[in-house]
Amino acid sequence: MHRIIIPGPPGTGKTHRLMQLLDNELNLVKTDPEKIAYIAFSNAAANVAKERIKNDKIYVSTMHSMGTKECNINTKTQLLKGDKWKNFKNFSSYCRDLNFESRININGYVEHTNPHMRIIELARNKKISIEEAAVELELHYSTDIWLTEQIAADLKTYKDSTGMIEYSDMISKFVEEDRCPPLHCVFLDEAQDLSPLQWDMFFYIESKCARSYIAGDDDQTIYSFQGASPKIFINLKGRFDPQVQSRRVPRSVHKLATSIFPHMSQRLEKEWRPREAEGVVNMGSDFEELPLHEGNWMILTRTNKMLERLRDHLYSMNFRFEAKAQELLPKKMLNAYRVWKRLHQGAVVDKDEVKDLWDYLTVKDGHLIRGFSSGKTLENITSINLEGLKAEHGLRATGSWEQLNFPESSKLYIKKLLESGDNLMKPARIKLSTIHGVKGEECDNVVLFTDIERIIYESATRNPDPEHRLFFVGITRAKERLYICSQHYEYQYNIGGPIV
Repeated sequence: MHRIIIPGPPGTGKTHRLMQLLDNELNLVKTDPEKIAYIAFSNAAANVAKERIKNDKIYVSTMHSMGTKECNINTKTQLLKGDKWKNFKNFSSYCRDLNFESRININGYVEHTNPHMRIIELARNKKISIEEAAVELELHYSTDIWLTEQIAADLKTYKDSTGMIEYSDMISKFVEEDRCPPLHCVFLDEAQDLSPLQWDMFFYIESKCARSYIAGDDDQTIYSFQGASPKIFINLKGRFDPQVQSRRVPRSVHKLATSIFPHMSQRLEKEWRPREAEGVVNMGSDFEELPLHEGNWMILTRTNKMLERLRDHLYSMNFRFEAKAQELLPKKMLNAYRVWKRLHQGAVVDKDEVKDLWDYLTVKDGHLIRGFSSGKTLENITSINLEGLKAEHGLRATGSWEQLNFPESSKLYIKKLLESGDNLMKPARIKLSTIHGVKGEECDNVVLFTDIERIIYESATRNPDPEHRLFFVGITRAKERLYICSQHYEYQYNIGGPIV
């Protein structure tokens, strides 16, 4: 098996290099595209890869999606989540009073609120014992490890007897049941964030292939709390194809970012050159004084909780922004507004766009109807224009967008945005996010808040490595200007210095 390893610091074009090598496989080696797999770390990255590859025959997927497909898993009926935990609680004599709430993040990992499940999930992902996982999560003093072990044993028995699965099972079953499709080569991006369990899956896929291509940057390992470690990537053997010239990071940002390297516990030494532009780094900036009225901006914090104050400030200043929790103008509502505008400009919209608009439409009698009066349904139409909506529904489809059934608070917000000159038909200029949420992205102007919460600070004093790598990722999103700010929390990340 021939393996090519592509290490590269931020902005050096690791994904671009993977695409070049994929083109070589298709056009020079003449590899059958149905025998090529491209594995991305997150759903977002997989979608971007699909757009760039533009070849439906190539197997583009996350590991979880590949495991689900090849193991014929029905996630609607088999996936252990939500109300389905009630059956397990009834099955286990240890779980009756425990809360099993959880959520799935952008990378397909489960984030449990239950400390026992957090320990069990980490133990699986890292392939370590329950006790070792508890120590890593710093839960060994506050959690009954014996109870955790009993829950883990009961959970395995329950899944074996019912056929239910969890997200980690999508990975392990793929290997255990030998479900790899016939492949000649495999590509892997953002390799540094794989857990040992995921590496097992990749190495298994790789063993079925003649060639593999692996891109990553150990300095950007930011999912250690989910089992990722830079160690496996650092120790990979193969032919190296390093990417060294950053097309993103200017000299001043590069200088600040490299000041973190001496504080990382383990890293692969590699060359990294900034682009020629000097760029700007403003330390101790006042957020309220930043020129947010023009240009593209990325505003980053350590945790979701820290975004709340910033979100309120942007609302008060009548700025539109992209964020996971934007209450006044959610994505569906904005899409409905845009479809409305396009209809009134004479456009023909497709059925998916109609779906975005449908819940906000009003009929003459004031009641929302779910199907077409002519016998058509929302599901079986292909496209429609404004006159079609009016003729088939009697919709009050003339006049202002304010006829749409938006909450009054949202209408007021939209009015203020329009009065300030915002073009709602274009993407928002401002993105509000945690650092984790912008992995792989870049922006001209980046605002990075150095505040960290007490619980994170206390953990970082014992194990500072994850914080150094996370803030390194935050700093290196900046293409032109980087503004370092604070919300004046008690604890701050010390850029370029030890955590004390």
